[in-house]
Amino acid sequence: MQQTHPLLALIALLPTPTFAAPAAAATSAQPNVLFIIADDASCHFGESYRCNWVKTPHIDRLAKQGLVFDNAYTPTSKCAPSRAAIMTGRNPWQLEEAANHQPYFPAKFMAFSEALAKAGIACGAAGKTWAPGEARLADGSPRNFALRGNGVVNDREPGANLTAFLKTRQPGQPFFYWFGSHYPHRGYKYDSGIEAGKKTSDIDRVPTYWPDHDVVRRDMLDYAIEVEAYDTQVGSLLTALEASGETKNTLIIVTSDHGMPFPRVKGHTYDDAHRVPFVVNWPGRIAQPGRRVAEFISFIDLAPTFLEAFGVNGTARGMAPITGRSFSDLLRGQATGERGFVILGRERNDVLARPGSMAGLGYPTRAIREGDLFYVRNFAPERWPCGDPDRDLRDTDNSPSKTFVAERGEQDLYWQHAYGKRPAEQLFNLARDPDCVVNLMSDPAHAAKAAALSEKLMAELRRQQDPRVLGQGDVFDQYPSPRVTSADQAPTRRAKKKAQP
Repeated sequence: MQQTHPLLALIALLPTPTFAAPAAAATSAQPNVLFIIADDASCHFGESYRCNWVKTPHIDRLAKQGLVFDNAYTPTSKCAPSRAAIMTGRNPWQLEEAANHQPYFPAKFMAFSEALAKAGIACGAAGKTWAPGEARLADGSPRNFALRGNGVVNDREPGANLTAFLKTRQPGQPFFYWFGSHYPHRGYKYDSGIEAGKKTSDIDRVPTYWPDHDVVRRDMLDYAIEVEAYDTQVGSLLTALEASGETKNTLIIVTSDHGMPFPRVKGHTYDDAHRVPFVVNWPGRIAQPGRRVAEFISFIDLAPTFLEAFGVNGTARGMAPITGRSFSDLLRGQATGERGFVILGRERNDVLARPGSMAGLGYPTRAIREGDLFYVRNFAPERWPCGDPDRDLRDTDNSPSKTFVAERGEQDLYWQHAYGKRPAEQLFNLARDPDCVVNLMSDPAHAAKAAALSEKLMAELRRQQDPRVLGQGDVFDQYPSPRVTSADQAPTRRAKKKAQP
């Protein structure tokens, strides 16, 4: 979680025995980490998340032998800033340009993988790590975050990439490996779900912010096929790991960078956008495998967890102070601190969605979830949350669902849910309203709690030196983006470099 004093965060990174296995499964070998992350998947990992219309047998097997986290959150619901938070252990608003989608990644912020590599850990990757945007070292050379082998993936058999990477290690050298799937990112083959034998009636529930219509259900089934393709990739990686003989020594995490690429989810500041599936497996190192974890964790907690597993002090290796904290205590089944809330937010997502600055204005929000309450502060209620309608609502991925809802027109309730302007404050009770459609801010019965959540949110953000709450939030809108290419749009930071499409 992210409410940690810097000194405590530093102490958490020092080598400790907190990952020690139970006596019956004690091992002297150093651990490894296999981190597997989907691109745009909500909590639809089959049986693990009680979703009958998506089949994920490989992930379900890991879950039965490990842990399922019911309240894992990304601090922001777009790819690049979400992944930047994973890499640094800091919230996006603490990462300057990297708070935005499609940005330049500041060279000053070291990733945990770079700290691990400095400590002698073999670090590798395949597929999508940090993206989209441009990352370079201080000398201007390309930056791969010390993850060797990042690039082309054998789509349905990524285990081959893992096997090849493991052969490059020194004997006995521990490893960290990041596999970034492109599933279930759009585009989808239309009606692939129907062609695979799925039925629209298989879907037990359509969120109330979408119309329950055949177009939407078919789109959901196409998405299910993509999530199932991700599960196939997970199976390939597990097979390769087993063949290497390293399974018993390896912490495995299977998750997604943020919610599904549908209207009002990906890129938004609601629970479905930020709460992600999160399955952990580590034979012999997890207490009471098969249980569910209710405590809140954030992606900023991943870096300190990885560093602690390897006994590496990230700050000493050059990382900026980490805001998150290790969740190794939750793996042991012994929560050692308060994890009662998480903080979320967003800045600029897709460039040129709104006019007004070098690369278009963002849509700045911050939010806090505490217990069942979800409070959202909107810093620019005059802006369109998904981008201006005359700019094709470009902060929402193109899809049959997007088109179907957009064509209903601005007077339609579902159009307003997906694309309409939002008030400065929203409050939702997730126990009664998991889809976040009933704003309680006007209810006097909730006024005191809303005020308390607002005060807690702002206090935490001030503690984290968030420019948005310090009166300097416009800086996020002024950062250039490598995606802005034409002369009449905006200059990029590297004017001498040929613009890329």
